[in-house]
Amino acid sequence: MGITLTILAYNEEENLVKLLPLVIENLKKITDDYELLIIDSDKSTDNTKQVCEQFNARYVVQEFPNYGGAYQTAMNYAEKEYFFMIDADFSHDPNYIPEIFKKLTDENADIAIGSRYVDGGINDDEFQNIIYSKILNFVYQNLFGLHGIKDISAGYKLYRTSILKDIKVMSQFFEAQLEILVKAKIQKPNLKVVEVPIHFHKRYKGVTKRNYWTFLPEFCWLFIKLLCYQFASKFKKHK
Repeated sequence: MGITLTILAYNEEENLVKLLPLVIENLKKITDDYELLIIDSDKSTDNTKQVCEQFNARYVVQEFPNYGGAYQTAMNYAEKEYFFMIDADFSHDPNYIPEIFKKLTDENADIAIGSRYVDGGINDDEFQNIIYSKILNFVYQNLFGLHGIKDISAGYKLYRTSILKDIKVMSQFFEAQLEILVKAKIQKPNLKVVEVPIHFHKRYKGVTKRNYWTFLPEFCWLFIKLLCYQFASKFKKHK
């Protein structure tokens, strides 16, 4: 029943020093069978590796470029039955870890989302980012059969690891969150996704790498690629 909890880190030393003890504390409320997997950028200039050694976390330098490549690296290295992904900047409160895990296992779901947009969720993000993410969610809900899922683009997710092993990430940046969920749904039409309301906080320390508007062309390009992927998958099934 082990859990791989992954954090993608790029010069996040200051945050990890404070975050990892809280992560460990909450994972231990679920099981002692867990691993911490920190995926660092090959451009990192801080002491993330030393922090990982301090907290017995597995340190891996990403093997593919950009955010999407870091996510793919994490998926490739995950060894446990469940795969948690949280941000390094304290926007994802580790105290939700047990609740999200319980929701997935109690409802026998494939994916559980720490959601900003279900009842009880709170989003402290910039106003323009909230508007843009809601537009993205609406488009993908309606075009890829993800009706009822309020926060498709959320980064706080728990997966059954088996769901991820056949997924190859095409995305370069933060649109990878959307791509993985859409591909999981295409591969498994009866995919069960549940959501837990969370309070999404602003970054604790450091500089954010996430700006929806900057990556707008990537989201548009992903939309086209996923439509092609969906068509190819349907053609393959009916061939």
